[in-house]
Amino acid sequence: MAMEFWLADADPDRVSRAMASGVFSGVITNPAVVSATKTNPEKLFAKLCELAPVCWYQLRHGSESEMIEEANRMVAVDPKRMRIKVPSTRAGLAVIKQLKAKGWTVMATCVPTAPWMMLACAAGADYIAPYGSMLQKRGIHGKYAEVRNMQALIDRQQMDVKICTGLYSVTEIEDFAAVGVKAGFVWGKDVEDFLTQPIAEEAVQAFEKDWDAIGGY
Repeated sequence: MAMEFWLADADPDRVSRAMASGVFSGVITNPAVVSATKTNPEKLFAKLCELAPVCWYQLRHGSESEMIEEANRMVAVDPKRMRIKVPSTRAGLAVIKQLKAKGWTVMATCVPTAPWMMLACAAGADYIAPYGSMLQKRGIHGKYAEVRNMQALIDRQQMDVKICTGLYSVTEIEDFAAVGVKAGFVWGKDVEDFLTQPIAEEAVQAFEKDWDAIGGY
């Protein structure tokens, strides 16, 4: 199965354009991209679900009951297309367990380390969104190294879990794919850079004279 690519954006216009590329499996969001739209989340995701086959919504951290209530409310927007991201705090792990009991697909987010990933997997997470950049900024461990360690544990334990890591350069796709990472997200602002390859454009342009000649027959 090919590596999954997710669009990290919540602006309906940008989502519509990006989804037309045929590359993205759907939309993945966090509070920052949702708040940037200045739109009620339920109204916003009702629109996004018209544009993308799958839409991920991140819960606000709170008590177990508060997060469960929010998850129920957001999934009700479109039960077939909505997916839930849960912060992997102590309360969040319990929420992951409860949402999985409903048969929902769940992503554990804010996962800083490989050991913490194992706890999120034990709770039932289907996807892991690592926060290796936090370790990197604090001089503890490199982002790529931590994601690589996470994927190695998944493979050794033969767990049915996918890491969904941030892709900040198109060259990172090969690096992460080579160690078995199955999914990555691209920020909306970076989509054009990811989908434009100058060498491919040059190759196409090289055939223009030939096409013109063909048109003359």
